[in-house]
Amino acid sequence: MHTIVAIATALAKSAISIIRLSGDEALMIATKLLVPNQLENNKEKIYKPLQPRRATLCNIYNTQGDMLDKAIIIYFKAPASFTGEDIVEIQSHGGILVANEILKTCLSFGATLAKAGEFSMRALRHNKLDLVELEATLALINNTNTNLTKLLTRNLDGQLSHMLETIRLEILSIIAQIEVNIDYSDEDLDPTILTQSLTTLTTISHKFQGILDSSRHYHKLQDIKLCIIGKPNVGKSSLLNLLLMQDRAIVSEQAGTTRDTITAMLDICGHLVSLADTAGIRTSTDSIEMQGIERSLQSAKESDILLCVFDIAKPMDTEDLRIMDFLTQECNKEKFILIVLNKNDLAQQNTYDFSAFPTIQINTKEQTNATLLKEKIATFLTMEINNETFVLTNTMQSTLLESAYKNLSIAAELLTQGSLELASYELHQSLQALGEMTHPYNVEDMLEVMFSQFCVGK
Repeated sequence: MHTIVAIATALAKSAISIIRLSGDEALMIATKLLVPNQLENNKEKIYKPLQPRRATLCNIYNTQGDMLDKAIIIYFKAPASFTGEDIVEIQSHGGILVANEILKTCLSFGATLAKAGEFSMRALRHNKLDLVELEATLALINNTNTNLTKLLTRNLDGQLSHMLETIRLEILSIIAQIEVNIDYSDEDLDPTILTQSLTTLTTISHKFQGILDSSRHYHKLQDIKLCIIGKPNVGKSSLLNLLLMQDRAIVSEQAGTTRDTITAMLDICGHLVSLADTAGIRTSTDSIEMQGIERSLQSAKESDILLCVFDIAKPMDTEDLRIMDFLTQECNKEKFILIVLNKNDLAQQNTYDFSAFPTIQINTKEQTNATLLKEKIATFLTMEINNETFVLTNTMQSTLLESAYKNLSIAAELLTQGSLELASYELHQSLQALGEMTHPYNVEDMLEVMFSQFCVGK
């Protein structure tokens, strides 16, 4: 297989850049980088071979013999490497120019530029990782919720794959017992074996259901959208600035200053969410403001978390009541709605009953209120995790597990009816679905799509 090369770190000003080679000629190409002049036999620059798993400080040269950098080189000898092939990693000084020059030199020495995810694909083909572990790698890179990191690292560590393999062996054992009885068709399945098999299938089904439920919750907590709504001048923009700890939105006593939706990324107790401040919702004849209000309502409908701001120092008016009607009529039950009663540093005049929704009283003048508000929002972003909690990060894997779960349910019903051959067939189908979760069969197109989501150099 041809030798590939890529810059594995971001192309930016940084302390180091890593250029990664993988393939049969990785060591030879790396060796050529260390010789100052390929055309001359320079006796004074005799190169000492790179030792596996030993960091070596070397001068790096291009094809003309010009020194490009002084870098650390580490050689990982096959099969003890990420891809299972010879790998050489060059740790150069950071920046765009140096890394690119080293990359160009590697290409001129015969390496091929790697495709996105090609290193990981080679690791899969050499059985260094399975598909569940690779999916966990991608999910960990894209993860926006620190609470879920533990789950992803479990997959990366192979714990989910190990559990699935244990279950696979249990199903195989049941199949073996069933098929022995099929060979002796005059005899029914031993009642004790039947009871044990049904108990095992029930236990496995509960595990599958738990994984599927946790996976749905996991996906729900990715790409969370948070929207701030309310009528004009209740303090929405001040609230945005408080949460972001910067003057991101213009604050004015004049109503309707926010015409468009302002978006930003916000860290809420380790959970990264997309935050949107919207135009004040009210009746207006201004065409531009009306467009802003329509966008506000649309953002509210599309959000996962809704902060609805009211002025605690003023009685509720018709515009406030319309917003309450919107919350009860338009917002689905899965949306987390938090009523924010702003300006609690002033005398309270708002006596409306907000008990239908979680409520918090704050004012945007005190920075400590940002912490209180974030902690309140974070209760929606948490997920209960124990030693038995696992998640599937990919829709295809969830579909396969759902298929395996249905096959097990059908097999259990067929066993109770004495239909051993049909039960065996369903169990075999379940095994195939489980196998494709970790080592897919005949799905080259799927692999190409999946690995294209990885970074070049991964």
